[in-house]
Amino acid sequence: MSDSTPQAMHGIEAANEAARRVVRHFQSKGFTRITEALILQIHHLAGERGEIDDAFEAAQEQNKAPPLSRYFAIHPYGHYSEFRDFDAAKAAIGNDFTLTLISDVPRVFFDPAPVMVDDPLASGTKYDVMMKVRDNVDGYAVAILLNDPDASFIDYVGTHPGADWHKIMGDFEVATTALVDEFKLS
Repeated sequence: MSDSTPQAMHGIEAANEAARRVVRHFQSKGFTRITEALILQIHHLAGERGEIDDAFEAAQEQNKAPPLSRYFAIHPYGHYSEFRDFDAAKAAIGNDFTLTLISDVPRVFFDPAPVMVDDPLASGTKYDVMMKVRDNVDGYAVAILLNDPDASFIDYVGTHPGADWHKIMGDFEVATTALVDEFKLS
């Protein structure tokens, strides 16, 4: 099926609208500087969970990039941003999807929803958070990358109610869980 078919276009439009709702949801929960969401489909290609976890852990111990493409295919699916378009986000994913977040792709894929992982030191266009709000469907997981382009998540310490990092991430997890009922791609 071509991306130009009416059904495919509707799916992309629905995913883009879902990304916009995700950004607005978190902004309404006090995370006002989050201005971008990129929705990804994560497909499992090969390997069992234990093998994948071992391979990712070995890469981390050797200070190497995890073997993501050996086990998973990542497809950007929907996007909303106040500062760049979908094509720019897709072109930059190799740079903006941090190793900290990539290292948790197995967890995001295999663990039941909700799952949320963060890279507190990500800044600029690099994604701060990756989350899964629904369980896997048809062999793939839907992950959402969030970005605050003006700061890293560590900058929320002292600016968000409860200046404690665990409290901030707890608030974020509560907001993520609340998003489950709102998040639909179609």
